[in-house]
Amino acid sequence: MAEAQSGTGQLQEQKKGLLIAVSASVDKIISHFGAARNLVQKAQLGDSRLSPDVGHLVLTTLCPALHALVADGLKPFRKDLITGQRRSSPWSVVEASVKPARSAV
Repeated sequence: MAEAQSGTGQLQEQKKGLLIAVSASVDKIISHFGAARNLVQKAQLGDSRLSPDVGHLVLTTLCPALHALVADGLKPFRKDLITGQRRSSPWSVVEASVKPARSAV
C-alpha cells in the first residue's frame, strides 16, 4: 500500500513538474517584455528579427515545455464531433491551431 502511495506521489510530482516548466518559461518571456516602456518597445521586443532573444526563449523553453505537457497525456482524449474522442498529441495541437489556407481558385 505504501508503495502505491509512493508511486502516486511521484507521478503527481512529475505532472506538477510539467506545469512548473511551462510556468517558468512563461515567466521568462514576460520578464523579457518587462523591459519595455511603451507599446512600440513591446512590439520591437516581440519581433524576433529585432530581438532574437524572444525567439530563443520560445524555441528553447516554451515549445519543449508545452510539447512535454501535451505528450505526457494529462488530458489523454479530446472530444471530436465526428469520431467522439481522439487521443491528444502534440500534432493535434498544431492541427487545431492552424487555419487551412484559402483556396486560390
